[in-house]
Amino acid sequence: MRKAHKKKENCFICGARFSLKGTGGIKFESREFKVLFCEGCGLGKTTPFLTESALRSLYSSTYREEDATRFPTPLERLIKVVREGRRRRVERFSAKGRILDVGCGRGDFLLMMRARGWDCSGLELDNRVAQKSKNGVDLKSGSLSDVRFPDAYFEAVTFWHVFEHVKDPEWTLNECARVLKPGGLLVLAVPNMSSLQSRMAGNGWFHLDPPFHLYHYSAENIKKLLEKNGFEVLSVRHFSFEYNPYGFIQSIYNKMGLKTNLLYDFLRSRAPKNIATKAAMAFTIASLPFVAALSVGLSLTEAALRAGGTIEVYARKKTEHS
Repeated sequence: MRKAHKKKENCFICGARFSLKGTGGIKFESREFKVLFCEGCGLGKTTPFLTESALRSLYSSTYREEDATRFPTPLERLIKVVREGRRRRVERFSAKGRILDVGCGRGDFLLMMRARGWDCSGLELDNRVAQKSKNGVDLKSGSLSDVRFPDAYFEAVTFWHVFEHVKDPEWTLNECARVLKPGGLLVLAVPNMSSLQSRMAGNGWFHLDPPFHLYHYSAENIKKLLEKNGFEVLSVRHFSFEYNPYGFIQSIYNKMGLKTNLLYDFLRSRAPKNIATKAAMAFTIASLPFVAALSVGLSLTEAALRAGGTIEVYARKKTEHS
């Protein structure tokens, strides 16, 4: 394993300082976190960073189940149908060939791509999940710093809501540039800190998610980061049916003062344990049709304003002549 890189005090995108003023305390399992913002480009940084071993332990215990699922089977199946759009968008920008999915979970996206004729590789931090790779997908346990791929090896590298978890984004982008062929495609799907739902919800924004999300990007500063590190941005998508409406739904309930992420926990089969929480859950279920309809409308509005709650950034590795 190559040596981890030290975190930088100044912003790695523009070099400005991080303001001492940030979000207020955000509690997670008895610890308190806050998000500081770069005074230049607005990049957010969670503080304090947990150690890598502590984060890996949290991923294993709270982030997903051992089989890499988060939700009951019917909801997982619906998510798979929605994710077919990922395949179409990757193929819009890249010829078929080798693809690497970083943070691939159990490899469902790669199975979809393999069925279309791609040569698929995946990386998954959670060793329990990596050991359950199925149907011959080349799935390795670890991060991008743990595995040495050949130079100019892949046509495409994807990070589906993984890049915000990365401790050293610049090193990661440089490594992606190394393993991508000239003109190869890089896809980063991340929460958008300058989104309408982020601004409306503040600390209650569902996609803020410290301590798991280490950096908090906007469409503007992530484009600067990519261009600084040898990539040309081709497209930024501001709507995700999987992520954006639910981001509004849960954020609205969080701002009402209900237990943080109560509905999300319920969908993950974590039943309320006390009378107050059960009452809050009953209110949530009763009001959900209205809140869901409102959230879809708000998500379409923020997408039209180019301020989507999450974004997908498609970028091409620059060639010597580009």
